[in-house]
Amino acid sequence: MAAAVELHKLNGDTSWLLRLPTSSVGKGYYNLVLDPWLDPTPQIDGTPLFSRQTRIEPAAFASIAQLDQWLHTRAQGNEKIDAVLFSHAFTDHLHPETVGDADSITVLQRATIFTTADSLSALRALGVALDRSNVTNLSSVAAKRDADQDVTLPSGIRIQHLPARDWTLSPAWPKLHGALLVSCLNTPRPTHILYSPHGITRSSLSAFLKPRSAHEKRVLIHSFDRQTLPLLGVVACGFPNILDLVPAWTPDVVLATHDEHKRAEGLVGRLISRRAYALDEAQRMLETTCPDEAKRCTLQQLQPGQSVRI
Repeated sequence: MAAAVELHKLNGDTSWLLRLPTSSVGKGYYNLVLDPWLDPTPQIDGTPLFSRQTRIEPAAFASIAQLDQWLHTRAQGNEKIDAVLFSHAFTDHLHPETVGDADSITVLQRATIFTTADSLSALRALGVALDRSNVTNLSSVAAKRDADQDVTLPSGIRIQHLPARDWTLSPAWPKLHGALLVSCLNTPRPTHILYSPHGITRSSLSAFLKPRSAHEKRVLIHSFDRQTLPLLGVVACGFPNILDLVPAWTPDVVLATHDEHKRAEGLVGRLISRRAYALDEAQRMLETTCPDEAKRCTLQQLQPGQSVRI
């Protein structure tokens, strides 16, 4: 059995590789990719006149295929990308050029694809030739409360979609402020990773919270910067929301995500407002607001290519 969960930052925005230990003989890790935007081309939502953003920092890998090849070099060639998860329909999470790369399509066609209801519609709109039997809509699984995942995931690994429940805060709120909960029970200390790049509120999270056991580990992946748009309101909840989540989720590690200061063009680029929180300021706020939790909670801002073991 592998020793620890690994989280690898793949770009400056919100692309991650989660390496989850398995209990299978001969297979050390289940490799789950979150929201790959690896191709250097910009992301466009609607038209460039509305929103066009270009990453500033190069990704750790230029394509899904290159990441897959890197995994093949580990553990005597027994590793590969096992699954890809698209958390949102927006093109910084579901990037058309990254998904449509000819070599990467081959990887996607054999991997398990996890979506939400929104990202499934966007994925279908791209026309990528995928085997429908390999695609799992996590929103549907949650609604049906069925056992679809038992077929697609190794023993001891679970993925759950946590939808936003306070949707009345703005028209776009339910499309932005949900979360994914990835759990790995195949380590001496079970690990639960809450991935919410735009920020889930404590009121939405409370419906899914379970008492924390003394020996488990918890991770929160969340934006540090708070971003707002006229009419839509909060786009990324930022560090103030982390301070609200910490007493409830009690994470051991908080990893910053979705904070890259991309080159923004179009209407959204002109109207969006950002309040950035540097690591030292965030640490002071945590110690002031949540002094007990601050003693055991680590804040980290990883660069592309960096990783942590939990």
